Amino acid sequence: MNRKKTIRIIITVFLVVMFSIIGYKYFILGYTFEAIVPQPNYSVNLSMSFTANGDDLAVRTFLPVNEQNQVVSNEFIGGDGLDFRREITPLYNRGDWTQYQAKSVFTINYSFNAMIRAMKFNISPDLKVPDRYDDSMDYFLKSTDVIQVYDPLIINLAEELKADDIYIADIVQSLFDYVYALGSRPFKGTTDAVTAAKLQEASCNGKSRLFSAMARQLNIPSRLVGGLILTPGTKKTSHQWIELYIAGYWIPFDTLNGHFAELPGNYLALYRGDESLFRHSRNIGFDYRYDIRKKTLSNNRLEGFLAGSSLNLYSILADFFKISIAINVLQFLLVIPLGVLVVVFSRNIVGINTFGTFLPALMAMSFQGIGLLPGLVSFIFVLIVTILIRIPLNKIGLLHTPKLAVMMIAVIMSLLGLTVISNILNFETFSALNSTALLPVAILTITSERIALTIEEEGFKHTVLIMIQTLIVMSASFYVMSSVALQALQIAFPELLLGVISMNLWIGSWTGIRLSEMLRFRELYR
Repeated sequence: MNRKKTIRIIITVFLVVMFSIIGYKYFILGYTFEAIVPQPNYSVNLSMSFTANGDDLAVRTFLPVNEQNQVVSNEFIGGDGLDFRREITPLYNRGDWTQYQAKSVFTINYSFNAMIRAMKFNISPDLKVPDRYDDSMDYFLKSTDVIQVYDPLIINLAEELKADDIYIADIVQSLFDYVYALGSRPFKGTTDAVTAAKLQEASCNGKSRLFSAMARQLNIPSRLVGGLILTPGTKKTSHQWIELYIAGYWIPFDTLNGHFAELPGNYLALYRGDESLFRHSRNIGFDYRYDIRKKTLSNNRLEGFLAGSSLNLYSILADFFKISIAINVLQFLLVIPLGVLVVVFSRNIVGINTFGTFLPALMAMSFQGIGLLPGLVSFIFVLIVTILIRIPLNKIGLLHTPKLAVMMIAVIMSLLGLTVISNILNFETFSALNSTALLPVAILTITSERIALTIEEEGFKHTVLIMIQTLIVMSASFYVMSSVALQALQIAFPELLLGVISMNLWIGSWTGIRLSEMLRFRELYR
């Protein structure tokens, strides 16, 4: 039996065993990816600032609550010198900050974490619009100053769009398509339903009111929902969508962004009803901003699910978790082979040239505690410093080992100096550089020596090219190893390592041409 055939047999056996165990867990033991795959978690901070002028002060806004698809945690409410009161109703959770004859500069900080699950509903095609509802729905069918249910324009438009349809799914689809097709324009202030219909363009609140008015006219209860679209960064814009009461459920629709009977996993509801997100006393110079950060965390049900199941590392190593080993450490260790696999694939299949065989994976591993961008900045900075220091050390004729010792001290001093500089300049993006001491000092030192030798032997241009390729592979390894989803899957399905081994065996027996060589010799192929 030849070598390649032996390797193919081994790979086949490993893959059969791996998929058999995964299938047994999924179909027999009841493993579900919903319970294992992590969910995105949003950290939100609302900062409100204003100057009171001696009159009675009042500032109010809406606060998120736990619902079927959103979980709010780690809530912090700050506002020194102000009285805080919370008002909770079936439609909203409102926070009020007040003070009698206030005269000062105030800052209110309200922060929380939100974990949101996307929603999607299927409306039965056989449902008809009910003739009447329970009395509790009267409020969601009435006409208002800005939702003019009985205006002739709204009546005629709703009847025209309804046409001969009798099923609620068809009617709602027709209304939705019409409003969604209207032009989008960020009007300031309030745009009522009639104005939106006349102008044939509106912002999210104008479109929502028009959709709501026509739905109510056709005897479908509706309510407006105000909230935030959680995208990382700083923002001062809120969003508004609508919910229709169909077959006992409040089903969401976003006529601005085209979400029919569904919402993405970053829509945070703050209140129901036609409200303003903020109300405050006049002439106080009120300003606000939302700072939003996104982080993928392990599913909060993961540990409980795995502890109650078998054939996973959490159940096997449960006693170790009780003693000293944290589950997040084990998760990280299990994805290191994936980071190494990225390096192996890049070098052997793609044909990328890097400094050191596993240097990109090792450095990507060390970046986990500080982030990719701060890690790459510190890596390049330290390399430049140590390479520059090596020049005078060579001139004075130091032996190799003492020279490396001096360069190692230079690496440590560079890391410390970089931390001090980042703190003095208050670079928020690089605040994680306070942890750059986690970088492997010995690896940086040896790498600096090797890069300097490459510059001398191969030239500066060639060295820079290799460095760029090294940084690319380093970044790819970082993203693979920092994936919380892969970490959780490795805990639940440790047999996936058989697949990683199989990939390495396949790459190790690869005798085909590399992708970079295909590009290099493309003229020959032609």
